[in-house]
Amino acid sequence: MKMTVSFGRMAAALLIGTGLFLASCSKNNDEKTIVSAEQVAMTTASAESEAEGEIIFDDVFNNVMGVNATVGIGGTGEFQANQSDQPGTLQSTCFTLNFDFLAAPDTFPLKVTIDFGTTGCTGRDGRIRMGKIITVYTGPLIRPGSVAETSFEGYSVNGIKVEGQHRVENKSTSTQFTFETKVTNGKLTRPNGNTWTWNRTRTITQTDGWGTPWLASDDVFTIVGNGSGTVTIGDRTGTWTSTNVEPLVKRFNCRWIVKGKQAIQRNDGPEGIIDFGTGDCDNKATLTVNGVSREITLK
Repeated sequence: MKMTVSFGRMAAALLIGTGLFLASCSKNNDEKTIVSAEQVAMTTASAESEAEGEIIFDDVFNNVMGVNATVGIGGTGEFQANQSDQPGTLQSTCFTLNFDFLAAPDTFPLKVTIDFGTTGCTGRDGRIRMGKIITVYTGPLIRPGSVAETSFEGYSVNGIKVEGQHRVENKSTSTQFTFETKVTNGKLTRPNGNTWTWNRTRTITQTDGWGTPWLASDDVFTIVGNGSGTVTIGDRTGTWTSTNVEPLVKRFNCRWIVKGKQAIQRNDGPEGIIDFGTGDCDNKATLTVNGVSREITLK
């Protein structure tokens, strides 16, 4: 039977279970087993941190691209008016937009602030956002060479505080639409104080939707790349590196990554594999650590 768990509950249960096991066994006879249990717990927590970071910063990418057709392609993320997995009308009053022309009268560079307020803005995707996403565009992101650099001010998603820098650069050629995204000093903090930091680089390549350049809903992209991170749960800290096993698949008409696999390796622990599925638009993924698989729910 599959288990649906959250990052906090899984990690806490595993770590508490490890402590009880330590108290009931002799150190001389069972030390290797005890260390293995702790390693599995931290690898599991590291893998879930990677998955959650991927989803949250993918949401940032969607919103940076989605503001309008002047700075991006328009109509993605919170700006998508008609999304198959998000019924209802766009909540246009849930957030505000501010445009600051940094070299007026020139259009670019342009600073765009998406302000979700301080009391909580519930999007059509069910996520509650607060604070600001602040992006400076050097030019339209559909133009090769253009860059968008994003920072955050009091920003959170479902109570998870988001910090760091997010960068998008258009590296397209005449035959391929490609973006490079980077997260530098990314940091996510849960209300209970648990944190994870993240640095990663991804190459996002369009594989479908070329025939309708101004219609984002039919665009499909593959995502490949590597990264590294650190997760802290109470007084325990684990570091990891992530490597793409199978390209991740992102459809702009779905808010989740729908396919692909990412490997998570801790220096002193077993490898974890995150499997995002076979193409269905849902918030489920499978996490396998030390031969044991669990279904996890993405936030």
